Amino acid sequence: MLKAILAVAALASAGAAAAPQTMNDVQVVGSHNSFKARIPAAVMAKLRAMDSKSADGLDYYHVPLTNQLDAGVRQFELDIFADPEGGRYADPKGEAWAKAAGEVTGFDRAAMLKPGFKVFHIPDVDYLSTCATLVGCLREVDRWSRAHPNHLPIMITINAADTPSGRPGITSPLALDDKALLDALDGEIRSVLPGKRLITPDEVRGSAPTLRDAVRTRGWPTLKATRGRIYVLLDVRAAVSNAYRAEHPSLAGRAMFGWYPDGEPEAAVQIVQDPLLDGEKIRKWVAEGVIVRTRTDANTVEARTRDFAKARAAMASGAQAISTDYYPGAPDPLQAGFVVTLPDKAMARCSPVRVAAGCSLRP
Repeated sequence: MLKAILAVAALASAGAAAAPQTMNDVQVVGSHNSFKARIPAAVMAKLRAMDSKSADGLDYYHVPLTNQLDAGVRQFELDIFADPEGGRYADPKGEAWAKAAGEVTGFDRAAMLKPGFKVFHIPDVDYLSTCATLVGCLREVDRWSRAHPNHLPIMITINAADTPSGRPGITSPLALDDKALLDALDGEIRSVLPGKRLITPDEVRGSAPTLRDAVRTRGWPTLKATRGRIYVLLDVRAAVSNAYRAEHPSLAGRAMFGWYPDGEPEAAVQIVQDPLLDGEKIRKWVAEGVIVRTRTDANTVEARTRDFAKARAAMASGAQAISTDYYPGAPDPLQAGFVVTLPDKAMARCSPVRVAAGCSLRP
């Protein structure tokens, strides 16, 4: 009898040890360029004529954010373009090509005429989005979140390619290393995600001297406290990151976390593009308390060859967000049958680095 009681106690203890405690104990499947709609056929034909390899890399697209959330996706990437006066991207060249070919694209010109941050991939050629504005994208995620209040915390990565591409005929974006624009960006985020809807650097830092110290000592907020909530990461060039933290040490008062070199006071989240090359670095950061987003595929390369090596490396690294263009239910224009999930077709699990015993999670 005593042996049986001890065995049950041991199992209970093991189960408690395996339970995730904080928001960085989990690993989820995310999507890359989550907003991206299909490039019109006429535009794709022009792109292929100019550079077939680059066109191949753009031959993917996504279902709306709501559908991705329903499928279990818990990390998004939104590419933003500043447009404080409105209309900067209201007449993309690709739309004229599509119309001339008789294609109906669903381009939301009315939204593009209004001031505010726009969401799409490349000006003029990859200009269609399932949600044309940052506020619109955030509202879509927020609506779903409020209707499913116990979901795992959702990471939204905001990426900005804010320098001229050098490609002929491509509209140049506005540079984001500008305090007014960055303050406006924070303002748009908080207008949709006020108060406790947003997990902020201030909340994570608490009384710690720096944000970096907080995640490595006290740790991130509990999973219980962050279910049903959203956090945002700014993925930009160094000049913009530096402008974002100017007068905001450890991102005090800011709406977003940033991507900063390891060792700096604001370094709490890292982005690693290739887990095959940097798997050990990811594991080290995850073990130390850093949240890491990495990728399982890029530019349709892995999908075309059904190569899951990068996906397996991403999962094994323990990175909290593994980003793909091919989650369950994603469009498959290549007819490749390449689908990325965690083991056993899960969309969320405990990080194998932080909770080695593993667990199953309600996403």
